[in-house]
Formats: sequence, structure tokens, C-alpha cells
Amino acid sequence: MSLKKCLIIATALTAVVGISGCKDETLDKAAYEVSDEHCKPDYLKSLPENEAREPLLEKCMTRGSYKKSEPKTW
Repeated sequence: MSLKKCLIIATALTAVVGISGCKDETLDKAAYEVSDEHCKPDYLKSLPENEAREPLLEKCMTRGSYKKSEPKTW
């Protein structure tokens, strides 16, 4: 192999390794939306403990629990 080929291959491999190391670690937003399926205890236990899990837990716990009372006419 010539030196030029080796340099091209080495450059390409370096670029591939560099790009793959810069993986964006964005969360799947749909997995953290409040729904009947996502508020089940088994689903919540399967989620990794990260900053997006806590708001989902809070929203699931308080979902539908607040009801405005009827005004009193004494």
C-alpha cells in the first residue's frame, strides 16, 4: 500500500470514530409524554433515572386529581 492510501484510510477512520463519538444523547420525547400507558407503574419502573423521568412521575401522580369545587350558594 502506498503512503497516500494509508493516509486516506487513516483520515477516514479518524473521521468515523470522531463522528460516532459525538452522538447526541437526546431523549425520546414520546416516551415521556403523559398517557394512560405511560403512567402505569411497570412502565415508570422501566425508565432510566434521569432528568426527564421526574416530571413525568409528578404529572402522572397529579393527573386528574384536582377538581374545582362547585360554588356554594347558601
